[in-house]
This record gives sequence, structure tokens and C-alpha cells, in this order.
Amino acid sequence: MSERGIDPRTVTDLCETALGWARENDYAGWDPYDGLNSPILPDSNWLFRLCSIHAVQWAPINLRPLVGIPKERNPKGIALFALAYLDLYEVTGDDAHLSEATRLLGWLVRNTSPASSEPSWGYNFDWQNGREFFVPAYHPSTVVSVFCGRAFLRYYEVTGNERALEIADSVCRFVRCEIGQERVDGYRVYAYTPYDSFVVVNVNALAAGFFAEVASHTDDASLGRRADELVAFVRAQQVEGGAWYYACPPERSHISHDNFHTGFVVESLDRYMAARSPVEGVERAYHRGLEFYRDALFESDGAPRFEHDTPYPRDVHAAAQAIVTFVRPRAESADFAERILEWTLSNLYDPQGYFYRRRGRLLTDRTPYIRWSQGWMCLALASYLRRTAKSWRPPVEHR
Repeated sequence: MSERGIDPRTVTDLCETALGWARENDYAGWDPYDGLNSPILPDSNWLFRLCSIHAVQWAPINLRPLVGIPKERNPKGIALFALAYLDLYEVTGDDAHLSEATRLLGWLVRNTSPASSEPSWGYNFDWQNGREFFVPAYHPSTVVSVFCGRAFLRYYEVTGNERALEIADSVCRFVRCEIGQERVDGYRVYAYTPYDSFVVVNVNALAAGFFAEVASHTDDASLGRRADELVAFVRAQQVEGGAWYYACPPERSHISHDNFHTGFVVESLDRYMAARSPVEGVERAYHRGLEFYRDALFESDGAPRFEHDTPYPRDVHAAAQAIVTFVRPRAESADFAERILEWTLSNLYDPQGYFYRRRGRLLTDRTPYIRWSQGWMCLALASYLRRTAKSWRPPVEHR
């Protein structure tokens, strides 16, 4: 430890080791929700699909090798790794990190969803979301497309590459033109995919933040106004105490006030405010949400709670999203992000270089998930380093 927190050399080494582990595995692996990639598990209707997914997800041992689930690249995971490399490049100046980000983004360009004419992406597995909707593998969703779009936008911000900005702008066009839309309390909001009517609060927050950031670079007034409308919806959904339910209406939520989805909303409001002129009430909604997030969804030692009233399981995705959120300047919570990082390294990190998913009351899932665990923690480490040690640059090893 140093006086300013975890030694940046330690964080750099951890991030490069974790990225190296992913690179050695060709950025391919399993996912908590990839049960339907098995050639032998039933998927004939929504109930069988849901049972297959959860049987694999919740089994006390990793069933994937037994039921034939392959290790694959996940487009959202690839975007997370690219974002991590870009943050690491900005801190270290090592051209190898930029080259790897460029290579990963090239893969995303070559592997857009076949179900859309605009750049968009989906998960690499069939996915049954409760009884709400079914989306086939690689068919696009708002969430996956926004995270991939963020990676291209970040590449533009780092390099000035105009083609990357064009792709990010096209992702906005995909969401605006192809994702399902619903009317909720007078707001025109987005569903999860082009195929459903399920309104999720964090999905609209993610779109709002991304739209605002792209509009700030393209001077697209219409896109900026669309971001304003979505943020107004997100504000309207905030309940007493600063929280948000997962879905709208709340009775459609299978979870209440959970950890990483709250982080998505809080970070997205931060991104929106950084890109747009101040809008009345948004700052207050952000700080109310940030306070609830910090006080209700974490233990004093930095351990993430699963929901505000449910401490377990302690999930690595929640820890990673929290680090990304709290380390942003507006949050003024870098010390808290450090505490979460220390807890995660002590509880969810394997010295071989990978992170595992979660720790329960009795069982720990040590499966090395490529997106859920590795991608998210690589981004968290790189974001932490970028925000807390920008003035420190380690010696560049040319390779």
C-alpha cells in the first residue's frame, strides 16, 4: 500500500496479468447464462429453456464440459476487454495495449449481428429472460450494443479515428430505429431487444448516457434531446430513498434494488451530466442514487451485497461495476472504490490471473467466466488505474 492507496504498479501488474490470461485463452470462455449452448439440454419452450439455463448456472460443479458447452467469444466481453486496453494505454503509453484494442474492435466490426442492418451485437448464446422474452444467439440487444458502442466511442476519444465515431453513431441509430419502444407515463422508452416490450430502467439509463456522449461529439441535437427524454424517465422511476426497481412497472421486476444494475444507472447519469448541459434535478437524482448505492448495497469492508436486503451471493460483476462507478471524479469516492477492489482481490481472485464469479454463504463459484468475471474486472482495474494514477507511467516494454 502507498499513501494514496494501492500501489499503481500493483494494479498495473494485476490488470496486465488478467488481460494476459484472457489473451492466452483467445478471449473465449463460458458465461453464467450459456446453458442453451449445450447440444443436449432441452430448449423446446420457455420453461425448458429457463430450466436448462439455471440448471447449468446454479449447479454446485461446472457442468459445461459434461453437457458440451463450448468456450466462445462474447461480443460484450470483447468490448469490455477493448475498453480495458484503451484505459491501460492512456495510463502507460504502451502501444501494445492500443494495438490489442484495435484488434478486438476489428473483431467486433467483423462480427456484428446478422439480424440488423446497423452495427449491433448480442450475446453468443440463446437467452430466455424469465417469461418476458427469448432472444436467439447473436441477435441484438440494447445493452450489448451500447457497451460495444462505448468501446468504439472510447477508441475515437483516444485516437481521433473518425470511423470509430461513425460506428458509435450507427449504434445509436440502431437503438433508435430497431429496438422496441413503449409508452410509460408519457415517456417514449426502449425495450430490451427488437422483439419484446419489457421495459428495464437500467437499459434506458445506459442508452441515455451513451446517446449524450455520442451527441457531444457529433452535435446531433435530436440525439441529445432523446437522451434528455430518457433521463427524465429514469428520474421519474427513482423511488424514495434514491433507489430504482429493475423493471417498469415494478411488479415485473424479478429483483428489487440490486447491486450492479443500480451501478449502471448511477454511472449512466454521471456520463449524461458530463456530456450535456446541466438539467434541473438530474444532479440531485444522481447523488440520491449514489448515496443509496454506497450505503445500502455494500458492507463496510467493501463487500458487495446482492440486493439491498440480500447480502449473498457476493458477485464479482457487482464489485467491478462499483469500482468503475465510484472511481469517476463526480462520485468523489475513490477511497471506497479502493476498499471494494481490496475485498475483491482477497475474495474473488485466483493467483493464476483470473477472477471467479461469486462467493455465497456456503459455496463459491470459481468458474472463470470470460465476460461476467474477467472482462468486467479487467475494465475495473484499468478504470481504477486511469482515474487514480494518471500521472504515473511505468516503463514501456517494447514487445
